[in-house]
Amino acid sequence: MAQIAIPNRPFASDLITGLMLPDGIFVTMLGRQNINVQLGNGGASSFGASQVYIESVSSPAIAVTPRTHFIGTLTSGATTVLSWTADFRDCPPGYHFVSFIVERGGTRDRIIKKIFVLGLGFDETDGSFVAEAPEGVMRALFQKLSSPRLDCCCGRGTLPEPEREPPRDDRDPHCDEGKEQERRERERRRKRSAIHDLPDLFQRHEPDFLFCPPGYLPIRFRYEWTPTPPFTGTDGDLPFQDPWWKVLLCIIAVLLLIGAAIAEAVDGSGSVTVGGGTGGGVDPEDDCCGVRAGGGGTSYVAAGLVAAAAAAATAAAASDERDAFQRGRDATPPGPGEVTVSESFEMEVDYVEPVTLGKAFAVTGKWTYVRTTDKTTYTHSATDNNRNIHVTSSYEITAPEFAIRDNPDLFWIVKAKFFDADGNLFRGGDLFVQGFLIGPSGEWHRFTLQDDGLFPDDAASDGEYSGTFNFRHVRAQKGLWEYFIIAQDVNDAEPELSPQEAAQIIGGMVLTNQLTISFTEDECRFVADGHVMVV
Repeated sequence: MAQIAIPNRPFASDLITGLMLPDGIFVTMLGRQNINVQLGNGGASSFGASQVYIESVSSPAIAVTPRTHFIGTLTSGATTVLSWTADFRDCPPGYHFVSFIVERGGTRDRIIKKIFVLGLGFDETDGSFVAEAPEGVMRALFQKLSSPRLDCCCGRGTLPEPEREPPRDDRDPHCDEGKEQERRERERRRKRSAIHDLPDLFQRHEPDFLFCPPGYLPIRFRYEWTPTPPFTGTDGDLPFQDPWWKVLLCIIAVLLLIGAAIAEAVDGSGSVTVGGGTGGGVDPEDDCCGVRAGGGGTSYVAAGLVAAAAAAATAAAASDERDAFQRGRDATPPGPGEVTVSESFEMEVDYVEPVTLGKAFAVTGKWTYVRTTDKTTYTHSATDNNRNIHVTSSYEITAPEFAIRDNPDLFWIVKAKFFDADGNLFRGGDLFVQGFLIGPSGEWHRFTLQDDGLFPDDAASDGEYSGTFNFRHVRAQKGLWEYFIIAQDVNDAEPELSPQEAAQIIGGMVLTNQLTISFTEDECRFVADGHVMVV
């Protein structure tokens, strides 16, 4: 490897929550997203101060906002994260390439990296998402989602008073009769899903946004895969060399949760729905606890974490060393000369334990795979008991309890350590770590924590991620702020892995446990990592 390199593929993060998208795949439906890269020094000596920028992209439909990053000296083994914003709404799906330039003195290093762009549309006729890839077309339908057992909000999101116990009936006493009529009228008027407006919704930050999604976790989903062209034998091409179906379902879960919550906040419709599995379509025994956020930035963090929980639950239900879709293929070999023209897969999920981000919660998935050939149909069914594998055993966060806003010589610095399932420290490029600050009036700010040896980090790759925030620069309101430190894993599949081996690795899952979704409690545990008093 060259001394300066980008060892892992660039990954996407959305602008509304700041979180990495499942497996870092870029989605046309979201429009503007961040292109994040991990720039690493793989040499034996230090790499001097440099500047980094995007030189070009392989598709003119990817509109990159120009930006040059200036970075200090990277010691041997150091990795730092850099980001650019780009608009992908008109980008054709498939592989694309981004050329990065690293300038140091009179030398220029060019690094070309492949990115994956998912073309995702929405079919109003049946509520399914349609995903396009060079290898074929997939239609995915979330037929049933869990919903909060009790109303957490009303219309545009009026929170119940915390000291009052909401009654267990169909009427929320905090919604007057007029609001109830308005909500019913909105339901009657709703003819067009807000899913089509996601590129705009995902750019709009509203200080009074209240988190109020119509559904939380997937209960039943189905997808159909039509390969291009049809294939002989047991296996066809693997799109993007990824566990395509799992990643797609995780992405859709994220879009549903965040998009629906934003639609509810903007127009009270909550209209990003599928199938009929949201709202009143969920059986009482499938209902889950409700997430109550304080509005503004807290709601954006809540939306991101609930979406991350849905993605983690989807991946957990479908995960296996040889995943369910491939096992379905293995069990249904076509006869000599037969051509597979389509495949379908349906799963129903049973949550046997609370869904806790960053913990090895258990899920049961009952699934059926169907292969349709030009001559006949083959079916295989099974039930899997799996656990979430994207976990930490513990993590430690330290930060000052006070910050003096108007003193330019004092830095508010956060440090964090994260330990894997075996108690070993995550280091350097293992994680994508971000801090989220929520102000007294719903302000929302995001910053990155790095283990790169650059200020404010003390040493590269020692397992301590550090970040700083300038309250003076943003003219922060004085008062009590809360913060969340959220870590996500990264897809670090080695280039020499086979497509099937690489397909077992999914990145972008949240490893920190600020949220637990329970099926026995009325309210979900949504806990900040700490508070800072800005004076």
